Amino acid sequence: MPVFQIAAGFAAGWLSALLGIGGGVVLVPMMMYFFKVPIQQAVGTSLAVIIPTALVGAWKHYNLNHLDTKLAVILAVGAVIGAYVGALSVNVISPDLLRKVFAVLLFITAVRMFIS
Repeated sequence: MPVFQIAAGFAAGWLSALLGIGGGVVLVPMMMYFFKVPIQQAVGTSLAVIIPTALVGAWKHYNLNHLDTKLAVILAVGAVIGAYVGALSVNVISPDLLRKVFAVLLFITAVRMFIS
């Protein structure tokens, strides 16, 4: 059994439930750099992995009364449409540009969180 991949999945699940991150922030870079997976495949795999992770984490947060169900449903409508368009867009964006956009987004998010 691939222990390192299970450890990567554990980290993504833990961070996902703890901070609301995991797939994109943890799994995509791990798959790209440690497992040598192309970014498009890393993104798709991450999305598939995050489904059960998000369900378990959301259920636990619901039980802890940490979930705004109405807001979640409203956001989910836009997120589902955005996910579909994003999945289509990945075929027309070069892997290099996709990687750079991803890095810039992570950097800006990190700086904003650190400052605020």
